[in-house]
Amino acid sequence: MKVVVLGASGEIGTELVKRLRGQGIEVSEAHRSTGVDAYAGTGLDAALTGADVVVDCVNVTTTSARKAVDFFGTVARNVSAAATTAGVRRVVCLSIINAADPAVNAKFGYYQGKAEQERVYAETLPGHRLTFVRSAQWYELARQMMSSLRLGPVAAVPHMRCRPLSAADAAAALADAVTAESNDDVEVAGPDVLDLADIGKAIAQRSGSPRWVVGIRFGGAAVRDGGLVPERPNVVATTTFDQWLDAEFAA
Repeated sequence: MKVVVLGASGEIGTELVKRLRGQGIEVSEAHRSTGVDAYAGTGLDAALTGADVVVDCVNVTTTSARKAVDFFGTVARNVSAAATTAGVRRVVCLSIINAADPAVNAKFGYYQGKAEQERVYAETLPGHRLTFVRSAQWYELARQMMSSLRLGPVAAVPHMRCRPLSAADAAAALADAVTAESNDDVEVAGPDVLDLADIGKAIAQRSGSPRWVVGIRFGGAAVRDGGLVPERPNVVATTTFDQWLDAEFAA
């Protein structure tokens, strides 16, 4: 099996590449540094030639619905076309649990982009060649939010009620989906329902920075009130937040 990982330099892509190679699978890393730009479409045809499976982990950092919809939709169209031309057996797309639900994404531009990504892939690829792996939010997301929403000693993290998990556990579920005989969609979530703002506060307390973390109302009521919590995820990761926190700040 040859697997091409698009977005291989990102947090989840890096971990996925490591896990697949650890299983003896041939993996090709595709990102801008290797001459592949999935948004512009450059280098895709060559990168996907001879691939059995393509994994779309490409990401963009934005809260703008217009930018997110354009980016994720364009990438999906480009990847779908290149995969069809190359005769790729299957495309595996990393998405987010319930991001395509209008009640969840109505006031969350990034999630509207992920909804567009799912829509384009579903319209351009037959079901037997397409697998969605929808993940809950990662513990690491709170740390990313604190970095981007920070002013001096104060950082903000949105209230998001979810079943978070570690990025490593998400990558493990993604790797399993890549190598699975079935092409059924997968939902992967963590063991507990938590508020992302509380995760941010716990990380800050352990690390000593930032000094203050405040929870903010962002993304609409559905995001705050459980719209991101899956009813029956296929995969429940075992790493608790406390275990992840201990590992992150181990002496």
